[in-house]
Amino acid sequence: MRRFAGYALASLITVIGCAPTTPFPPKAMEKVAPNFDFDAWKEASPTNVSGKSDSGTKVQLGGRIVQVNPSEKGTLVVAEQLPIANRPVYGPTDTGQRTGSYEFALQYAGELPADALRFGNRFVVVGTTQGRKSVVVNGAPKSEPFLVADCIHVWQTGTPSIQSFKEDVGAGFSTLPEQTYCAPEKKH
Repeated sequence: MRRFAGYALASLITVIGCAPTTPFPPKAMEKVAPNFDFDAWKEASPTNVSGKSDSGTKVQLGGRIVQVNPSEKGTLVVAEQLPIANRPVYGPTDTGQRTGSYEFALQYAGELPADALRFGNRFVVVGTTQGRKSVVVNGAPKSEPFLVADCIHVWQTGTPSIQSFKEDVGAGFSTLPEQTYCAPEKKH
């Protein structure tokens, strides 16, 4: 019986160790769509073919900051969507093999520190889709897929990838500043 308990414990540790990690509180991850299709969302009009509103899907997206604008509702971020990787490290990753536009906009209810909002910083956001929104990008108006953020986790990478900071620098690994922020009105 002890042998079985030992195998069971080892199996549980293995499963937990292999499970993808997330920097968000468990409450923030409730009801997140497991297989959200970014391409379908960006191509959709404010209403989809069935006539139902495209708003209201809770999603997790990775990205890289393109532009930040303060707004009356907090912070408006225009970003390039990036796939989220679980290995070798958790976070948004740039495969460099995509063509087309992958921009989207997100509204975070609150202020974020200036270091978190630098061009090129990588992030993962959990929020609810809201169709499209007109935003100004580099002085030109654009209609972008839009979501309202519940929580955002930012890696202060600038333009390099997250993996670049995990390399051995002689005495160990370099540290990468990162922080999770949750919107004030969302109690997680």
